[in-house]
Amino acid sequence: MLSEKVEEYLGVIYRLELEGKRPRTTEIAKMLGVSPSSVTAMLQRLASEGLVEYESYKGVKLTEKGKKAAARVLRRHRLAERLLTDILGVSLEDSHEEACRLEHVISLSLERKIADKLGNPDTCPHGNPIPTEDGEVAIPDDLSLSEIEPPAKVVVTRLTDENKPLLSRLVSLGILPGEEIQVKARAFKGAPVIVSVRGSEIALGNDVASKIRVAPPHRRRYRRRRGWRGGCLD
Repeated sequence: MLSEKVEEYLGVIYRLELEGKRPRTTEIAKMLGVSPSSVTAMLQRLASEGLVEYESYKGVKLTEKGKKAAARVLRRHRLAERLLTDILGVSLEDSHEEACRLEHVISLSLERKIADKLGNPDTCPHGNPIPTEDGEVAIPDDLSLSEIEPPAKVVVTRLTDENKPLLSRLVSLGILPGEEIQVKARAFKGAPVIVSVRGSEIALGNDVASKIRVAPPHRRRYRRRRGWRGGCLD
């Protein structure tokens, strides 16, 4: 049985890997709100338990054992987010933090009941893919808004950063999965991008734009990623 803290670390590492990144200590520390030294100590522990491969200054990588555990955590988390927003009426910006509490106490049998009640959704409320019970993840074939050259018309596919302050801002601006955005202008690469959303023009910094994934209208393709068989953790 994995502890809540171990599950939290595995979930964060897995999210970063699904975005094509090699997770670094500083990035994990920022996402979890802890010190880099605390992350280093935990990564060394996870490595000793065969859940990750870790070398100082070279980042961390989940092992197959670690991926199996992380996929289960992420599936429970994103199903919990859908339950909270779709059934209980919790706001999009609050759902992530609440799901962080629930993901550690949902059993496999309850997970299946939640999935069935929700109609086995493919994505969480933020548009990110929910791993299937057998470990498949549908990776959207999309780009970050910061990569789009203006002028262009795109549709928001997902929001990759689920922290409350950023989500609250994006919700207030109407930047949500399924929303159409007009990319109007940008002075140079890395500069703020000017977009039009629901008739209002907004300047988004490069850091914020990089966390908004988009695709051309009427196109949303996925790449299937299969890694392992899911199962009840023990």
